Amino acid sequence: MFFLAHGILVIFYIIAIIYTCQFFTNAIEHLGSKLKLGNSAIGSILAVIGTSLPETVVPLVAIFGAILFKTNISAGENVALGAIIGSPFMLNTLALFVVGCVVFVLYLSKKREKTDLKLNYKNVLRDCKYFLVAYIPAILCTFLENNYQKYFVVLYLFIIYFVFVFRTILKSKKNYTEQELDELIISKIPFLKNMKFFAIILQIFLSLLSLIVFSHLFVCEIENFSRILKISPLILSLVITPFATELPECVNSVIWTKTGKDDLAIANILGGTIFQATITMSIGILLTDWKFTYGMILNSITVISCVLLFAASIVVYKKVNFISLVLCGVFYFSYLIYMFS
Repeated sequence: MFFLAHGILVIFYIIAIIYTCQFFTNAIEHLGSKLKLGNSAIGSILAVIGTSLPETVVPLVAIFGAILFKTNISAGENVALGAIIGSPFMLNTLALFVVGCVVFVLYLSKKREKTDLKLNYKNVLRDCKYFLVAYIPAILCTFLENNYQKYFVVLYLFIIYFVFVFRTILKSKKNYTEQELDELIISKIPFLKNMKFFAIILQIFLSLLSLIVFSHLFVCEIENFSRILKISPLILSLVITPFATELPECVNSVIWTKTGKDDLAIANILGGTIFQATITMSIGILLTDWKFTYGMILNSITVISCVLLFAASIVVYKKVNFISLVLCGVFYFSYLIYMFS
């Protein structure tokens, strides 16, 4: 009965996150239109900053919670490290795999004309490059003993993210074209009809608040299951917790793929990986000892291999199709099999 109750709660939180993401994507598209930003900036910056809150909060809570309640600080750091390392892994493997599957299912059901994604492949390739030039130095930082060298890497990561945001917005504004959008959901409330910008901000705020709450509750339920099933803390922090915290990005990307906005879907995932490789990893470098276990190092190698193969397929074929996305899932499931074996 106890197990069933937790199972029902998990399903409820997943459904709540899905509907909240629809609320969020609707508002973020209107905000992007109001700021005259293209889909690349909307997906990789505006959407990411909001949906990255759950996975950024998890390591902070793990570290400061251990200090505040005087529990095992080392255990808190391990949870934080696992969550930080696991997030780019989930986005680069499982999230891209899910989008590929959605594209293929829509093609089979004749809701899409072809399996190639409707986007500028050069933008995707550019995001992969930004991720790699940030992620690899951040990972190699585990071998540094000098704190000042680590601080230099953190500064470098912040600069990389600032350059990425600046160049993306600049290019996005230059290539901006107005698109037809669904009605802002919250504007259906009579007194908000004539306050468009306020209504957009209010809808974003409410959806982000809901995402944080439901994601946190979902993570708690996942942790309960891990205790019941006696799952390794390393597997929990590297695989299960990131799965929960990255759910908003996955759902957003599925929603945008279903509505034919492939550029938004992929930009949201890859923009999330860049945020994780720069801002979130900087938090880890500054607040933990940043020493990796063998499982974490293998996780990082898996991520780098996956992104390199994905980027190579784009360079060769000059497009992004469902096959290159689905192949990312091979890396996810291979690592999962190894961790559970």
